[in-house]
Amino acid sequence: MKKDTVEVAGYTTLPLQLPPTQASKKPATHYLYLRPHEPRVPDPDSSRCLFIVNVPIDTTDAHIRHLFGTQLSAGRVERISYEDVPVKKRGVPAAMEGNLVHRNKKRKRVTADDLQSQLDDIWFPSTWDRQLQKSGAHAIVVFADKPSMESSLKAASKAARKGTTIVWGEGLPSDRVPPLGLHRYMAHERMRYPDRATLLRTVNDFMTVFTQVAEARKREESKRLAEPDDDGFVTVVHGPKLNSVAREDEMKELVDRQKKKAEGLEDFYRFQSREKRKERQNQLLKRFDEDKRKLRDMKNRRGNIRPE
Repeated sequence: MKKDTVEVAGYTTLPLQLPPTQASKKPATHYLYLRPHEPRVPDPDSSRCLFIVNVPIDTTDAHIRHLFGTQLSAGRVERISYEDVPVKKRGVPAAMEGNLVHRNKKRKRVTADDLQSQLDDIWFPSTWDRQLQKSGAHAIVVFADKPSMESSLKAASKAARKGTTIVWGEGLPSDRVPPLGLHRYMAHERMRYPDRATLLRTVNDFMTVFTQVAEARKREESKRLAEPDDDGFVTVVHGPKLNSVAREDEMKELVDRQKKKAEGLEDFYRFQSREKRKERQNQLLKRFDEDKRKLRDMKNRRGNIRPE
């Protein structure tokens, strides 16, 4: 039975038939809404992405790959990102793509931000073997290339126009998707108590990277404060006392470096020469006054000398 292609606000509508369950013996019709992904800030992968709205709550990567690869026989899916699920690998602007190629050839310097990203990725094992989506959630499907994305969108439009019945998850091997229902909660109860070795390894990894992050940030802060600003001043901050030889050597090296920078600049301006002459005069006057005071004290201690 042929039908006209239904489009809603630029989205192609793809009807799916949800299989019957124990709670509902009748199959239900679910609608997917698809369109090419057009983010506000384009990235290198946006041209080969499909933006899908209203994914079923039991959607997994296996379901999406099976839909486009087997049921629609269209394109090959590379990866899928879902709503409210953080993505570890993010796209970069096209202008930076060339720079990253050259950077990867060199030895990468690990910064505190890099270590912080590693720290954020360390977490306890999940207590669920399968993630459920919220009602009306969206997903971004990244295909292998742009022709795969375009052929998948055309296949979805063609299936909707011809009225082809697509049963959600039909033909998908059961071993590729964890079961729902009672088995899901039994697995959840079992995964709530991971073994001691897994917990210990996770905690050790977290504390190791956490220490590295703290040390890296401390080094970067010390290096930043040790560098003179635009006016040539160095920020003096309150810190721990010099209790190690390495720290003392570092401070001596910093002082020597600042002295070398200041060499030859003592009499650079005329007012500096005047101030130095005035300072020498004040020192001579001060020494003269001290000598007079010493001589007066000596006379007072000896008293008046009387001739015999």
